[in-house]
Amino acid sequence: MEKNFIDEFIPSKDTRAYLHSIHHEFTDLEKATIVANHIMISYEKKVKWLNSFKEKISDDTLKDRISKALVQIKKDKKYYRKCNTALGALPYNESLFDFVFIPHDFRHGDIVRSLYGGWNTTVFFEKVGIILSYFDKDYEFYKNLRGDYSDVQVCVDIKFDGIAYQGEFEHEHINPIYIERMTLNEKDERMAYLNYLTNLYSKKNRIDAENKPEYAGGSDDLLEQKYLGEYVPVLDDASGIWCVQTGHGFESGDINYIASEFAGTGLIYHFMDNGEMDHVHGFESVLVEILKDPEHVDIVTDYGEYSDQEIQMVKGIKRAAAFVQAHHRPMTNAELL
Repeated sequence: MEKNFIDEFIPSKDTRAYLHSIHHEFTDLEKATIVANHIMISYEKKVKWLNSFKEKISDDTLKDRISKALVQIKKDKKYYRKCNTALGALPYNESLFDFVFIPHDFRHGDIVRSLYGGWNTTVFFEKVGIILSYFDKDYEFYKNLRGDYSDVQVCVDIKFDGIAYQGEFEHEHINPIYIERMTLNEKDERMAYLNYLTNLYSKKNRIDAENKPEYAGGSDDLLEQKYLGEYVPVLDDASGIWCVQTGHGFESGDINYIASEFAGTGLIYHFMDNGEMDHVHGFESVLVEILKDPEHVDIVTDYGEYSDQEIQMVKGIKRAAAFVQAHHRPMTNAELL
């Protein structure tokens, strides 16, 4: 008998149990997308499964997408670790990067751990995270989201590494197939702080709900009223914010975000940071990363994402940064030319 897909590819025991409890079945496209972007299976298993799956399906379009995904997976083979765990370093697979909603029952106040990366689940002391301000309304929003595969993630506020406090601004966005609940003894000193945060954010959510205008929710209600019938993105001159009414609600933000939401697909720019693959959704964000560390951050041009002009600009930035570091002065106009 063929092994059940959920049992084989959903590492989290909590998410796995929930999917079984609601008798959830992923579509063929969703299955292929999950496997192609999986960061906790070996290169060999990924390639073997996708090749076998491609032979079983009749959808020629999906077969073609799987074939293209396999080409990228083989190209990215060097990023797989001998321990069969990529630790989050694998690039997303652009041929299979559709949004997949992963049903789960994680909510506000759940204490969780991650099954990959630096979250070592083999020892007692590990990073402890808590899910804050994720209620049923947020779950319903994500069910109707349109974006890319990375948008299935849940924000986990990381509060402790062992018993060491990690600060207020430590968080990770983690796919629910990679997180599990963990139980802390009520006498554990960390519990008092985690309970305090849970109650604090619960109270804040109730206050926000009570004060919410009848017309619309959140701080964008005035913009939403102003651009009620704008189904093509427009710029609000007063605030400099782009706005659009979409099929899943009102959106506002910078042009990269709004154009992505409007089109149902976004730009992706891969880069390497100290040997680790990462990506952003705008060239401006690439420039930010390079300017922060021009020596150790470099763009990845294998996927055709960068124009010749952008490539030359990045080279120029790195060249100028190297010159300044070596000579301790800015380049002259002649040197820049």
